Amino acid sequence: MNILFINQYFPPDGAPTGLMLERVANELVEQGHEVTILCAKGGYTGTGRKGPGEGANGLEEQKFRVVRIGGTGLGRRTFLGKMADYACFYFGVALNLAFIRPKPDRIVGLTTPPYLSILARFFSKIRGGDHAHWVMDLYPDVMVAHGMLKQSGIPVRFLNTLARWGFGGRRSKMVLTLGPDMEERTARHLSSSIPRQWVPLWGTSETSDGAAKNKAVQESPKKAPEDETVVLMYSGNMGLGHRFGEFLEVAANAGPQFQWKFHGGGKRRVEVERFLKVHPEAPVTLGDYVPREELSAHLAAADVHLASLDPVWDGTMVPSKLQGIFAIGRPVIFVGSEDCAMGSWIRESNGGWVVPPEDLESLEKALHESLIVKNREEKGRNARKYAERHFQAKRNAARIARYLSQS
Repeated sequence: MNILFINQYFPPDGAPTGLMLERVANELVEQGHEVTILCAKGGYTGTGRKGPGEGANGLEEQKFRVVRIGGTGLGRRTFLGKMADYACFYFGVALNLAFIRPKPDRIVGLTTPPYLSILARFFSKIRGGDHAHWVMDLYPDVMVAHGMLKQSGIPVRFLNTLARWGFGGRRSKMVLTLGPDMEERTARHLSSSIPRQWVPLWGTSETSDGAAKNKAVQESPKKAPEDETVVLMYSGNMGLGHRFGEFLEVAANAGPQFQWKFHGGGKRRVEVERFLKVHPEAPVTLGDYVPREELSAHLAAADVHLASLDPVWDGTMVPSKLQGIFAIGRPVIFVGSEDCAMGSWIRESNGGWVVPPEDLESLEKALHESLIVKNREEKGRNARKYAERHFQAKRNAARIARYLSQS
């Protein structure tokens, strides 16, 4: 089968959606399919990097073909810049889908930018193929959770109709999501005749293949005296769907037995910056994203990891942060709903603690339990075992490839 994917980001850009897509594309090639990727030239941050061997025609010599679409390259720093990039990308995708050779048997749309499903469905009919969808962010639900739109408003009803149309039709072969809560929420946009399935993602470090290659990761969490400082780390996207208020409020008075480290970027990073200005004496540090090649050792430097998701975002996205943490065998303190994908995986694995939003008493209790080395080691082992069973990169990418290529 000749399968064409559409996603704005693709390596060497470091956006997680592109990294996951690259893995699946390789699996499809190994399964005997031909694969083409339509993506943007500009990077996740508007750097406009090119891939190795990319020529002026936008093609890369790899196991699969990569067609990079030019645009404004303004990146994500401003709303207008992002909209300009989206518009250029939509136009370039439409142009390529209309004329690209050979004709794709299947067009698979991801969800960056939103509503690529519409282009996938429309041009699959024009070119005589079919379409499938790999949902990373669910629209318009994300926009409602963001507060951009009201659930009962006319714009949401219109966008719901667009979503249903894009996913639908007799040529729709599969809608794939990232977790049980996302599958349930996506089903609202689907007719009962459309096949759907969910497969979790995996961490983007080398440990996601099941065998830790980094010496720091191979070792168990350090066996320290009970009074040694415990390193708590939040690493990754600090987007609008995440919560930091609970962590920061407790950090202000948690005492010297904890060291809080925040790494990453996003709209909510400013909350940590403001906290540090008001509480310069707090044992809290703030750093940037860590390069992918250093990620395993970086994650392994923490005793306990922090994660969060505001319940209004449940099912609209499933962050892949947990998979990377579990892969290196560290426990997690998660602030969010116990019924969302992350919460249910932590409870099922006993690989950490799930704390309801705004429940500072439960958060303090989890922190107190994390001071005990035995607790951390046990939950870390549970986390690693769960990752090996459920978040293994090779296995999950192969499953996704099979679902997206099924007849």
